[in-house]
Amino acid sequence: MTSNGQPGWEASAQQWGKSMADSWQRALDSFKNIDLGKGAAGPLSFAPDKLRELQADYLKEAASLWNQGLTSATPIKDRRFSGNAWAQNPVASFTAATYLLNSRTLMSLADAVEADEKTRARIRFAVEQWVAASSPSNFLAFNAEAQKKALETQGESISKGVQNLMHDVQQGHVSMTDESLFEVGRNVATTEGQVVFENDYFQLIEYKPLTAKVHERPFLLVPPSINKFYILDLQPENSFIRYAVAQGHRTFVVSWRNPRSRPSRSRVTSAAPTRSTPWAFVWAAPSSPTRWACWPRVGKNLWPAPRC
Repeated sequence: MTSNGQPGWEASAQQWGKSMADSWQRALDSFKNIDLGKGAAGPLSFAPDKLRELQADYLKEAASLWNQGLTSATPIKDRRFSGNAWAQNPVASFTAATYLLNSRTLMSLADAVEADEKTRARIRFAVEQWVAASSPSNFLAFNAEAQKKALETQGESISKGVQNLMHDVQQGHVSMTDESLFEVGRNVATTEGQVVFENDYFQLIEYKPLTAKVHERPFLLVPPSINKFYILDLQPENSFIRYAVAQGHRTFVVSWRNPRSRPSRSRVTSAAPTRSTPWAFVWAAPSSPTRWACWPRVGKNLWPAPRC
């Protein structure tokens, strides 16, 4: 027994120190082997002084974490681990604190890469995604709150989770809510409009005016391709689209289509701009003559599709 009154404490401390040192080396090797694709300037590099500083800080915090973890649960401010279940479980608290230490260090390494700002931004983005995905809160084996909930419900929470998983597998995508409660046009996306142009990639919606007159210049909204158009038109009281229409804007919105596993043979090509059609698209179907449709003109006039 050691002077601390705990058998094997020194051996455990040495093992912990070695584990953290190995983690540092693996993280460093991972950064140096990142594949940045074609045109990359070679392996990533770091300023030696900055690297030594980061390593010293990491090992110092790791030693402090170990010493603190032996006596009490480590206080954590991160909202993912702020529940009582984490605070009341020293092992879970210690695991979360270790994860946060590794996360901070990885992000610091990303910021310390000697590269142009665009390359650093790409690396930061990749590291952020990996760090978020590897959080202990994402895994039942490490999530103290999920374990507590399972005990309190006698396993019912796990059963419901499995049912939700099977439902998502059957519908082919992950859902965050009960999608059966929402219906486009009934209790979501209720602002009246119609599709005035479409192709394999998107539909263009024009909304019915709510005022006697509309502004001469049209208003075009292009939401991110990862969002449905009705993210801007959830309910009448919080609909940005309805507000724009009510202010007298002739409003158009792009609604992106879901990706297809096998795209159709139709194709979209950009047409050379002219004075009458500043930005147009050609839709060519395999068995029909070429037809034209105009994008809303951004200028003094708006020329809808039939004018083209």
